Amino acid sequence: MKVFYRTFFAALMLAGSLTALDAQTSGHKKFVKPGTEETKSGTTKSGDSKSSDPKSGAVKKESEPSKWGYGVNLGNIGFSGSAVNIGLDPNVAYRFQDGLAAGFMMKMNYYHAKYQVSATDYLTYTSFDWGPTIFGRIKPLLKTENATPFMQGIFLQAEFERSYVSREAIDEFGNLILNDDGTKIETVVNAEHYLYVGAGLSSGYPFSSFISFHYNILDNAELSRLPFTYRIGFTWNY
Repeated sequence: MKVFYRTFFAALMLAGSLTALDAQTSGHKKFVKPGTEETKSGTTKSGDSKSSDPKSGAVKKESEPSKWGYGVNLGNIGFSGSAVNIGLDPNVAYRFQDGLAAGFMMKMNYYHAKYQVSATDYLTYTSFDWGPTIFGRIKPLLKTENATPFMQGIFLQAEFERSYVSREAIDEFGNLILNDDGTKIETVVNAEHYLYVGAGLSSGYPFSSFISFHYNILDNAELSRLPFTYRIGFTWNY
């Protein structure tokens, strides 16, 4: 249990430190081919015989930055009594244009709980959930004239998740269902849908740390998770 607390708070402190650096850029970096005169001096010499010589052929087009980005975040984090819940979500995204991206995320969730089943006996329960997710992210103020780095880092995000949640089996009276010899808690797997809308703040480009808050608008009493969740994480190139 202590390992999860330490991991969570270490990641939170790291994300906060990166955000505090306020290294946000507009995302309009100029990409040039390594080793060219433009890379070294920032300008192209007008008298460059190689570039003006028609026999040298057409000048190769400068390489474009990749449209693909990657990320990972901690999400669905919660501590309640003897239970702990931590999600690790790797993702990949395609950047359609600066400030607009969509992608795929695989949510992987670790759940652990401890129960007292008798006056002297305790049982622990551990499960791993997973959920394929599609998402879209937009930074509405990224290209706004005179926008501050703080404003440029604001983003809105929507995502749809098909989640497969493994939890303790419970009978109609609310009691845990154990195996035949009473040494293990039985598992039931629920297929649930989550439609999150949220907002967050990112810092830096192309490498970025972020923190965000999300709400599941499909929430109902039978779902395994709370409707609100927050995340901290890191992205590259989107």
